[in-house]
Amino acid sequence: MFFVNQKMFGAVCALMLLAACACGCVGAPAREDACSDSLADAVEQREMLVLLNRLQGEIGAALIGLDARVEGTAQNLTATGLEGPAAGAQLTESLAADPSVATAITIGRNGTCLAAVPEAVGSLVGESLADQTVVQETFERKVPLMTDLFPLHEGGHAVIMQHPVFSADERLIGATSITFAPYPFLKERIEPALHGTPYSAMVVETGGRVLYDPDPEEIGMETLNESLYEEFPEILEIARSYADNRSGHATYSFYDTGFSRVVQKEAYWTTIGLHGTEWRLVIIREIGEA
Repeated sequence: MFFVNQKMFGAVCALMLLAACACGCVGAPAREDACSDSLADAVEQREMLVLLNRLQGEIGAALIGLDARVEGTAQNLTATGLEGPAAGAQLTESLAADPSVATAITIGRNGTCLAAVPEAVGSLVGESLADQTVVQETFERKVPLMTDLFPLHEGGHAVIMQHPVFSADERLIGATSITFAPYPFLKERIEPALHGTPYSAMVVETGGRVLYDPDPEEIGMETLNESLYEEFPEILEIARSYADNRSGHATYSFYDTGFSRVVQKEAYWTTIGLHGTEWRLVIIREIGEA
């Protein structure tokens, strides 16, 4: 189970209490307006954290569900073997785990692909994947892994979830993996949760690569290396901060959704991930003109 930093949540609740107490005082109209603005800010900040906590749990649960399907396939392959129609049937079940899943394969102990679905990637069978870092690490450590966005042997990029496969007498005989596209996987969970709210969200790798953003132009961009962000030094500071901190808060200037104008934004972030690979989940609101 995943939780937003409790100190952060408590701080926002304290701000709401202070704002509410202050608004109980009679004063000049300007003071009352400022008080009203402070209370509205505190309410929205609390709502942001509630939504962040909800998304953290839902996305984390979905990742665990995908991983459980791959784990189940790995266990079943102990009985069926890594190739042939029975192995293919197991891979088809992995492929159906989520609409974002693109491929499912088995890999022999020598690194050769032994089975692959769907049929469009059948040419992978017989190809050596032994030079892939994820294959080497799975065989060396004998534990499940999830990668960052990874260049695929067949072309393109995806996230790989991979589990070792053992024989009945617990010898390592190979591995099975799925590839999935993080953007549709995340979009399916984020957009319904934020629909009708004034908030947006993004998901980035700790190294800064954008996995999800409501502006498709930003997908795949590397925050620390893209010229788009050079004129916004606060963005680079935040990227460095979320690389080192699993949760946090920041304000910064950047384009609004749609890139029509530059606005001031506020963001909270937290962490989701699996098997040591972490993503930063960020919830954002506009707080005024830049």
